[in-house]
Amino acid sequence: MLKRRFVPCIFDEVENVEDYQPGGFHPMRIGDKFDNGRYRILHKLGNGGSSTIWLARDEHSSEPGLGKLVTIKALRADASKINSPELVVPTLMPSSESFDFYRKVEDNFVAKGPNGTHMFIVYAFAGPSVRAISEFPENRRLRADLARKIAAQASSALQRIHHAGFIHGGGYILPKTSLCTSNFLFRSTDDVHKWSDDEVYYQLESPETDAVQMLNGQSIGPQVPSEVTEAVDPFIFFENDLLQERIVVVDFGQSYAASEPPKDYKPRTMMNYMSPETRFEGRVGPESDVWTLGCAIFEIRAGFPLFDPFFPSDAVILTRIVGTLGRLPDPWWNVFKNRHLFEEDGRPKTNGIAVTPSIRELLQSVGTRDEILDSDGGSMFEQTETRIDGTEVDFLVDLLEKMLRYRPEDRIGVDEVVNHPWFQV
Repeated sequence: MLKRRFVPCIFDEVENVEDYQPGGFHPMRIGDKFDNGRYRILHKLGNGGSSTIWLARDEHSSEPGLGKLVTIKALRADASKINSPELVVPTLMPSSESFDFYRKVEDNFVAKGPNGTHMFIVYAFAGPSVRAISEFPENRRLRADLARKIAAQASSALQRIHHAGFIHGGGYILPKTSLCTSNFLFRSTDDVHKWSDDEVYYQLESPETDAVQMLNGQSIGPQVPSEVTEAVDPFIFFENDLLQERIVVVDFGQSYAASEPPKDYKPRTMMNYMSPETRFEGRVGPESDVWTLGCAIFEIRAGFPLFDPFFPSDAVILTRIVGTLGRLPDPWWNVFKNRHLFEEDGRPKTNGIAVTPSIRELLQSVGTRDEILDSDGGSMFEQTETRIDGTEVDFLVDLLEKMLRYRPEDRIGVDEVVNHPWFQV
């Protein structure tokens, strides 16, 4: 383990300052300009294991008035690839005015710095991810009709990806990410794109920063920014109704052609979204995308992840999966480390440690433990204590159980997902 060099940051949700080193993040601050002064950094939008995400203004935009607001993804030096699928795959996706659910790359350039050479990718400015909802401290979830609408858009996007001959596989917005709710971003409203700098800071609040300090009291070097910036609070977008009821699918950094899987491919799927064949055999295919989409659909509707353990270890997550879905098929059952917590037929033993609610029971519990909130949080959210009616529960259980079958060959395909009656309830 590397020795810690810096005083811990006062913010929880920022990149690891220790990763400002050769091969790591590029040091950036509000007001910095890139690509010969074209892009000016206005605010921080987020960070992941291999990038920091920023709101910037394109000073050379051809649009009338103020320069265009854009999102800039600054990749770590050791994650920067000139031929990255993230740059190529979205350009190969079929799209039209009536179907435009992929975030397109608007520009890309290279920036050289003290930690190496970094790929910067420019996109249209979008809002927070669907995953942000499940991370709010209060119990928040989308309205029932909107949840089905967003799930339908995500499913249709995956259908187009598969029909075009690609496996989504994952991306770089978070470590070990996949086709999960962090890869579904809400589009921002048209008015947002017309904001001046003053309006950006009025609506999103001014950036909060924390000075970077060495533990030994010495001065920091050029590889490290003088301060780290806290990201915009995603709840602001929802509370102020700054989002459209439409999403874009992002992060094709681990996508590949289904006919030509890379020999050295290593899935970066989040543990609680990982399909059994990926977990046990390292295999990724269209069927594993369907599994992760099933986990995402549950989260979109319920407002919390299907398999979300308090301690996020692979063994604990797999125990929750078995507790929810039943016995793993052979030979996976024989290498399941917590098999001793279950009877041979997959039922949890009577000590109760592995007892986990079924998908039906989890859906029936939605709305039963909601907090009474002072604010409704915006028009996109469901009223507190709203339950899912029995008919919808039946349809959604049917869909999810077909998407989350253990053996990939037993799962329904994405075409059957898109045409399932749950979306029309």
